[in-house]
Amino acid sequence: MKKNTKIIVAVAVILLMVIGGCIYGFVLEKNKVGTPSQDNTQTEPVTPSKPEKPDDTQQETPAVQPENPNPTGGESAVIYVPDEQSESLTPVGTDVADDSDKALVDALIKAGALPEGAEVVSSSLADGVLTLDMNDVYADAVRASGTAGEEMLVYSLVNTFASARNAESVMLTVGGKPLQSGHNIYDYALTPTN
Repeated sequence: MKKNTKIIVAVAVILLMVIGGCIYGFVLEKNKVGTPSQDNTQTEPVTPSKPEKPDDTQQETPAVQPENPNPTGGESAVIYVPDEQSESLTPVGTDVADDSDKALVDALIKAGALPEGAEVVSSSLADGVLTLDMNDVYADAVRASGTAGEEMLVYSLVNTFASARNAESVMLTVGGKPLQSGHNIYDYALTPTN
């Protein structure tokens, strides 16, 4: 019987050691879950490509460059035309007869950004604000378009003329009064969009 007791005790001790080892391993692994495994390979330090805090000379998004800025090498201008989905404006280089208001509007009409017959009746630049008095054809097209179409008609003109005349903003009028649409009364100067 003594021999059987020794065997039972030895088996019990072995079982306790196995169970203890399993529990110890489980606890040890559970504590390691939150910490990443160490990799002994050496790597070069990573240098950020952009400073964490931008200075005043950096822009968040790069300026959009016109497509084909000077097609023939003659008189050229940058006009802003809606993309295929009429969701944003794209600067496009185009040939113009001269740098007159009529030449810029004609280029926008040719590109499909403005309706046929749209004209600048008069324009004046004072204190960085360019005032464009447009004809009724332009005003009617703005009124007849939906919100997205209206935005494209307005900002095609604003961006193109602000760029061409080095204006900070553009005031749109019709017959000397602020341009009105079914969605907005443009009684304020508009800043070009990106």
